[in-house]
Amino acid sequence: MFGQERLGEDRRFEKEEKMAVEEAAAELEKMAEALRKYGELTLTNNNEQITVSPSNEVQVTVDYVKKGKHHKSGFYFEWYT
Repeated sequence: MFGQERLGEDRRFEKEEKMAVEEAAAELEKMAEALRKYGELTLTNNNEQITVSPSNEVQVTVDYVKKGKHHKSGFYFEWYT
């Protein structure tokens, strides 16, 4: 693909898991603590692992969608290096 050598490697990590809302909140707290303390966090899914190291300034996006009985919310951090 044109320009990929200049831009670096493209990577995608995705994890999906059902858990109690209390467990989900605890996971978010662990992620927040890692970002606060180390400036990065490591995500693991089966045998796949990725370290996320955002810059000091991030764009935060929170979205929420409700379609009938289905609710979905996402939290996104975006930054440039």
